[in-house]
Amino acid sequence: MPNILEMRGICKSFGAVKALKNIDFIVEEGETMALVGENGAGKSTLMKILTGVYTKDTGTITMQSEEIRKNNTITAKKKGIAQVYQQFEMMDELSVTENICLGDESFAKGGIVQFKRLKERTIELLEHYHIPIDADARVGDLSAAMKQFISIARVLLRGPKLIVFDEPTAVLSDSEVNILMEIIASLKRERVTIIYISHRMDEIFQLSDRITVMRDGELVTVLENKNLTKDDLITYMLGKNLGAMYVARGNRKSDRCVLEVENLTNEAIHDVSFQLREGEILGIAGLVNSGRTETARAIIGADKLKSGTIKINGAAVKIKSPKDAVRYGLFLAPEDRKKQAMVLCRPIRENISLSRLSSATKLFGILDEKKEAATIDKLVRALKVKMDTIESDVQDLSGGNQQKIVIAKAITAQPQILIFDEPTQGIDVGARAEIYALLEQLRAEGKSIIIISSETEEIQGTCDRTIVMRSGYVTGELNAMEMQDTKLMLQYMYKDV
Repeated sequence: MPNILEMRGICKSFGAVKALKNIDFIVEEGETMALVGENGAGKSTLMKILTGVYTKDTGTITMQSEEIRKNNTITAKKKGIAQVYQQFEMMDELSVTENICLGDESFAKGGIVQFKRLKERTIELLEHYHIPIDADARVGDLSAAMKQFISIARVLLRGPKLIVFDEPTAVLSDSEVNILMEIIASLKRERVTIIYISHRMDEIFQLSDRITVMRDGELVTVLENKNLTKDDLITYMLGKNLGAMYVARGNRKSDRCVLEVENLTNEAIHDVSFQLREGEILGIAGLVNSGRTETARAIIGADKLKSGTIKINGAAVKIKSPKDAVRYGLFLAPEDRKKQAMVLCRPIRENISLSRLSSATKLFGILDEKKEAATIDKLVRALKVKMDTIESDVQDLSGGNQQKIVIAKAITAQPQILIFDEPTQGIDVGARAEIYALLEQLRAEGKSIIIISSETEEIQGTCDRTIVMRSGYVTGELNAMEMQDTKLMLQYMYKDV
């Protein structure tokens, strides 16, 4: 097949940092090209140049044999290039139809919006790709997963020739991933070219025709997706053998219960009860909207409880806000890092130390900047955060490195009980192994940990015990041996309540 896209000799620097080094990236018409690499490898930077968000320093971009000389978002759109971003922006007060068609002037004849035609086109689009959303629904009432499908529909409305999917399944459950796979299958039948970025190996092998591997701003190789193993691909990505993804588990300190929740109930969860023991890693599994995140938010006081009891070290406590939770030794590293965990426009140093400023203050609460900087610098280097300095803004980091900052912030708070909601979301395989080792280290230090995860394999590889949730209820509890039975875990995830 002819090449639809040729990016040759692409270089891009940010100050002294060379983000892209002489990249040649070629995609054939109608193929699905996977783009993989560790966080900070340059994948997102390359795609931002393609879509016109960034301007290249040197090199050429050719789309359907025509060079793109004016590299900006308007030109990319006219050339039929579109991207579905990992972090999507929606107008929550508007309907699904209005969000999908927002900014499309073809629906405004003489400046007057043709709402009937708008809705008809939206319904037609949703039905064609089997996207299960009501065109009249208010977007603010929908889940993050449904908002992801709206962002996809918004791109599909334009009928692009080439679509970049950047971690599109990060907020999707298994059943919702199947919907996305069907959408992509339809696009492939329609000969739409796809560039697919994901850290989930199963998706890469299922979808791609070829795989482009990047590392440290350079293109390492392009592989045919034939007779290729996961270990082979990981070796190309890291430049070394990863070895075991999950470290050997230690033993918990004791059977002493450090956290006990009894019959927690509010609008989202119902009679949720479980115990967490000292030095234990407890998993909370379930589909999207099963009540996993809502349970964590209720425990730390972010969401109000109607009834139920929380006990820490055997004593009942009243947690009315996250501030109370920190005082009692609990800390939540939330799922939505950009909106709930970080101040994007502030430096790495400030974001991490915000969780425990008292540890870096002098007399009368005056900040000891040298002490703060030394502590933070040591922590981010231990976590292998790819950055310029700790004074760099968090918004300039890749998604995976931002997630490491969230974890560093949680560690800095020095809690006894840590709750991690999707701790490895958007993180590459190398960084995952580092984080799993870190969790085991925290356990060895006597910390008790709750991991909320959409990935069954992650739960099986890191947790001692797991509770499974569905529709706000706990449907089962599995010990270490039972957890390895994926079929059994799925039965609890889909169990009637």
